[in-house]
Amino acid sequence: MLARQSARYVAIAIVVVVFFFPIYWMLITSMKPQEEVLYYPPTFVPPEFTFRYYAEAFDFRGGTALINSLIVTSIVTVISTVLGTLGGYAFARYKVGGFHLPFWILSTRMMPQVAAIIPLFLLMQQFGMIDRYGAVIAVHLIVTLPFAIWMMRSFFLETPVELEEAALMDGASKWQLLMKIAVPLAAPGIAMTALFSFVFSWNEFLFALVLTRRVATTLPVVISGLYSQHGVLWPVMTAVAAMGLIPIFILAVVAQRYLVRGLTLGAIK
Repeated sequence: MLARQSARYVAIAIVVVVFFFPIYWMLITSMKPQEEVLYYPPTFVPPEFTFRYYAEAFDFRGGTALINSLIVTSIVTVISTVLGTLGGYAFARYKVGGFHLPFWILSTRMMPQVAAIIPLFLLMQQFGMIDRYGAVIAVHLIVTLPFAIWMMRSFFLETPVELEEAALMDGASKWQLLMKIAVPLAAPGIAMTALFSFVFSWNEFLFALVLTRRVATTLPVVISGLYSQHGVLWPVMTAVAAMGLIPIFILAVVAQRYLVRGLTLGAIK
C-alpha cells in the first residue's frame, strides 16, 4: 500500500515537472543576461538575475500589445459567453435546428483559418477596418463563438429540466427560467466557457497578424516579431511572453472554484 502511494506521488511529481518546466525555463530565460541564453550546457539556475528585459519589453511595444490583447480578449470573452449561453440554451431546451444546426455551427470552428483569411482581409479592407479593434474582435468571434455555443448546449443538457418545468407551472416566465434557474445551475459551465473563450482569443495569431499593423497589434503578433539583425531577442521575447501569462493566471485563480465542477460537466466530461 505504501509503495503504491509512493509511486503515485512520484508519478504526479513527474507530470508536474513535465508540464511546468517550459514555464520555468521561459521565466529564467527572461531574467538571464543575453550572453547566457545560448550557453551549452544550459544553466538551469543562472548565477545572476536581471529584470531589465521586462523594461525593454515596453520599448518593443510589449505594453501596448498587452493592453490591446486585454481589450480585444475581454470584449470577445463577454460576447462569446453571453451569446454562447443564449444559443446553447436555445439548442438544448427548444431543439432549435434539431441536431444538425448546432453541429454545423461547431463545424465552422474546424475550418482552417488560412482558408478564410484572404476573404476576411478583403472584406475588412473594403470597410476600412484594417488595424482596428473591431476587425480583430469580429474575426476572433469566428474562433470562439461556435465552441462557446456547443459547450453551453452540452452544459444545459446536463442540468435537470424538471426544475424549470416546476417553475413554469408556478408561473415563471421563460426569461425567468433562464436567468434564475438555468444560468445559476450552469454557472460552472459558463465559467469554463469564458475561460476557454479567453484563452482562444488571447492566443490567436494568424487573424491578428494579417488584420493589424500598429494600432491594434496583439501580444502574439509582437512576440513573433522580436528579432533583430543579430538574431532572435530571446530574453525580451520570453519577458513579453511571461507578461502574457499574468491575465491567464489571474482568470484561472478567479474561476478556480468553478473549474473542478465545470470539468465534469458537458462538452469536456
